[in-house]
Amino acid sequence: MQTKGLFFFLLLFVLSSCVSNTINVKPDAEEYLQLVDTPVYVKRSSDTDLYAFENELDECIKTSNNRANRSSKVGIGFGSYLALGGLYTIATASGVFAPIYVAAGTVGGVLGGSTIFVTNATKKFREYSGLEKCLEKKGHDVIFYDAKKAKE
Repeated sequence: MQTKGLFFFLLLFVLSSCVSNTINVKPDAEEYLQLVDTPVYVKRSSDTDLYAFENELDECIKTSNNRANRSSKVGIGFGSYLALGGLYTIATASGVFAPIYVAAGTVGGVLGGSTIFVTNATKKFREYSGLEKCLEKKGHDVIFYDAKKAKE
């Protein structure tokens, strides 16, 4: 019984670490710079001049985009491998064990398709998460505000 409690406590800790700095009130435009067409608002560190901040922002954007693209390619590639393997298993199933091969191939196809779907669905989150980590390492404050989801 204690093992289950410890498991749920650790799971709660892991899930809570995934939450970003999302707020429900629009940030002050004089303090925070909004990245165009994103819910990302950045407050420049007080000990960083504007030129250095712009360079750090560009560097972090490029780095987070590259990482998100790389992980997307890996996720889509792995999902494609599973889906094609499942389809191949179904197509070549014959004999006494054909129903088992068809079931296994169906599972492979579904897992592959799900992997591709999840990879595509989480790409923006991975970009923003990487950008947040990079900018916060450099001492800047990053928050997320989505006007569509804000309370009125």
